Amino acid sequence: MCGIAGFTGNYPKELLEKMTSGIAHRGPDGVGHWYGKSKNGVVGLGHRRLSIIDLSQNANQPMESTCERYITIFNGEIYNFKELAKDLKTKGYKFNPNSDTAILAPLYDAYGEKMLDKLSGIFAFAIWDKKEGRLFCARDHIGTKPFYYTKNNHGLVFSSELKSLVNIPKFDKSLDMQSLADYLTYLWCPGEGTMFKNVKKLLPGHFMIVKNGEVNINKWYSLPQAKLNENNKPVYKSKKPQELLHLLDEIVAEQMIADVPMGAFLSGGVDSSAIVASMCQHSSKPIETFCIKNSLEDEGFSSDVTHARMVAKRYKNIKLNEIQTGAEGLADLPEMVKILDEPQADPAPLYVAQISKIAKKMGIKVLMSGTGGDDVFSGYRRHQASILMQNLDCLPNFLKQTVGGCCSILANGNGGFSRRMGKLSYMLNQDIKDGLLSSYEYTQKDILNNILTNKSYEIHKYFNEVFKNTKFQHPLNKLLYLEAHGFLPDHNLNYTDKMGMAEGVEIRVPLLDKKLFNFASNLPINQKIKGTETKYILKKALETRLPKEVLYRSKAGFGAPIRSWIFSANTKDMVDDLLFSKKTTQRNLFNKKSIEKLFENTKNGITDNAYTILSLMVIELWLRNFYDEGTNNG
Repeated sequence: MCGIAGFTGNYPKELLEKMTSGIAHRGPDGVGHWYGKSKNGVVGLGHRRLSIIDLSQNANQPMESTCERYITIFNGEIYNFKELAKDLKTKGYKFNPNSDTAILAPLYDAYGEKMLDKLSGIFAFAIWDKKEGRLFCARDHIGTKPFYYTKNNHGLVFSSELKSLVNIPKFDKSLDMQSLADYLTYLWCPGEGTMFKNVKKLLPGHFMIVKNGEVNINKWYSLPQAKLNENNKPVYKSKKPQELLHLLDEIVAEQMIADVPMGAFLSGGVDSSAIVASMCQHSSKPIETFCIKNSLEDEGFSSDVTHARMVAKRYKNIKLNEIQTGAEGLADLPEMVKILDEPQADPAPLYVAQISKIAKKMGIKVLMSGTGGDDVFSGYRRHQASILMQNLDCLPNFLKQTVGGCCSILANGNGGFSRRMGKLSYMLNQDIKDGLLSSYEYTQKDILNNILTNKSYEIHKYFNEVFKNTKFQHPLNKLLYLEAHGFLPDHNLNYTDKMGMAEGVEIRVPLLDKKLFNFASNLPINQKIKGTETKYILKKALETRLPKEVLYRSKAGFGAPIRSWIFSANTKDMVDDLLFSKKTTQRNLFNKKSIEKLFENTKNGITDNAYTILSLMVIELWLRNFYDEGTNNG
């Protein structure tokens, strides 16, 4: 729901209008601006509205509180706003009871920053307190909704998307070499950093207070972990699958609140199928669902639609919309880079965009997604590898090296299995900490060092700091903690939000509710992964609702034949332009000879660095869109 933008300090009023115009796609149903004075200049708050709860003009923003003290701009949904409204009414507050935005100001007045603990939802918002001359901004617990900000001598500016910040007069476009190295390593940039040195992300579970030109940022939410006993051993508590099913139904019911039509993703995987099956428990009305139907089986990718049809057949009120796609190539890549405004070298956002576009044409403004199930209940292959690493840790080094060597032998070749064996061998040949951190790498350290001309970066700098908070936890739970502090908010949720909002569609993520994090935090390891079975307790909980062919299918993500895309004759001109053109090489960011060697070795099957090549193409597109025009290296 919506897009927000604002500033405090000495900025022209016209800036706010430019910023909200830059994120108009996030709110096609309305626009609003508010200006006021402060001790340090002016305050500007802007809003683009996507109407989902309370479609009337009474819910327009920026929203002034009935006491006229607070001005609020809000992006997201508060699912428990009616419950919170009852509490506020008993305290004598007056507000629009039909709007979730309307409860934020009185809630802040009543509880201050502690209000955040009471919210169940996805959000990024700002509240201006006229009386105190204070701006209060906050982001939800897991970072579902984005929030960017920059501070300079004129004040502070913030927005839902980075692209609207480049409208700031004399905007400093100095590149952040650490973020560039992080992006090339992971295909996305973790933590608060962005490609611009002076633009930061407000971290998930954090709030910001701006007063008298001073900016203070604090943490309001900490991801729960298994508690430790007196011997620093994790204490686990076994739970029944039925408990999880009951909790999931409760969350889905809460998140089905909307005054507009809603639908759901249905890939035929466990997570999206679980959400749709739960939706069917709460509604007998037809539920529009959407699945990508690809023609890439010959490329080694599984067909989601077969399993999606099984789920749809199980429930009479599911209407399955199959969206045909195939190996179209890289044609949509430039538009994807513009929308995401942070470089991400992954084809998955293209599929989210396709589904959102079709949903919008059908009048659907809200889609329920299964995003996050893998990150909460352990569904990735790297999670399985973490258990293997723990089991091998007690063995003599020569035995560990033997296992790693066997994986290395199996890594010969270009197929998916060979790539996975190569990655596993790479992880096992390091200690547990470095092995876990390297599980996120798409570009390994030696290759990164060869292609980057500027060496002022530190490998895994951000994750090394996050890792310190996982002391004494099992390697699997260490990895899950890292997921929630990087891969999840900075990759999956970033593209999920922005690609949906580009079409005026909000995507909700029930599996990332705080209650599920609490539920999963102290589960025994074998209730997350048992033997080779991932997400064990979630699958057991769903056995009465979903076909076993769906629950126990092989892991499948949004796939695309990256290697064939890059080396197709149809894309040669585009690839050559992005990697080897005069414009690219004159930047002097990358070593051209190293990239040429990487390209040829991948083309000839000597190595498989297709994703590194894709990441170099994406960053060049990003530079042309956001860096080149009017560049000020400050």
